Amino acid sequence: MRNKSRAFTLIELLVVIAIIAILAAILFPVFAQAKLAAKKTQSLSNVKQLGLALQMYINDYDDRYVAGFNGDTYNGDWGEYLSNGTDEHVKWDFNVMPYIKSINLFFSPADSLAGKTLVSTESWAGVGISYATNGYLQGWNSGFNLHGPMGIVGWQGWLNSADGQMGSLNSGQITQPASTILLAEQDADDVQKASPCCGGGNWSAYGPWNVINDLADNVWGPTAIPHGEDVPLNPSVFDKAQQGAVSIKYSGQTPFVFCDGHAKSMVPVATDPNMNLQPQNNMWDGLR
Repeated sequence: MRNKSRAFTLIELLVVIAIIAILAAILFPVFAQAKLAAKKTQSLSNVKQLGLALQMYINDYDDRYVAGFNGDTYNGDWGEYLSNGTDEHVKWDFNVMPYIKSINLFFSPADSLAGKTLVSTESWAGVGISYATNGYLQGWNSGFNLHGPMGIVGWQGWLNSADGQMGSLNSGQITQPASTILLAEQDADDVQKASPCCGGGNWSAYGPWNVINDLADNVWGPTAIPHGEDVPLNPSVFDKAQQGAVSIKYSGQTPFVFCDGHAKSMVPVATDPNMNLQPQNNMWDGLR
């Protein structure tokens, strides 16, 4: 006698669906965390390799870091930097190019605008990049003294210190290289949200917006270093809370590379717990 095959009952089918839904609810967050961890690892690798490239650069240039942005070469036509290369040394990314194997090192996998044209109507804008230099400045009343390794050359003469005019420090001036920040992740899509000018973003061909100098001048885009003493009134607002103008897409952490070449992900406020009470712990200050 032939056996009749028995179909699933409705209750059995619902039980199977429920089990699959439970497993999916358990596994999806795990997959998301694994994906985020992979992006974090890739970004750490990027800044590590950029840090090594910058070390090779200073070995070739008398131990002086490259300026984050050279405003003295500005001639009113940013398009020249992309078209004929006459002023190609305007940006740190241009200068470090000979020391890297791939332009993709400038692009974080967590940055939705990395490598993309940010301003379609302006030929000088370039594409989005994901890392900013430490060009920390001190002294609103004393000529903006450069304390970060890679700042801005004395654009329009308002940087009065000698190092400010050169736009960078000599590596020998960095008193604590193992705890002085060189580069930090600052994603173009975060900068675009915070900047009112020209569409915003970290541009490969325009420098002031990817030099973190703590001037708090939003005309040049977000520039604040983290400030642990600030009240985090709205941590989701880029550049206006404790984390400053660095991206925190990896469970509240940011990839940094330091002047000695090592890379590390940290909670941003740990780089500057309290500027007023703990100036010795301000990792943006290379002269502390």
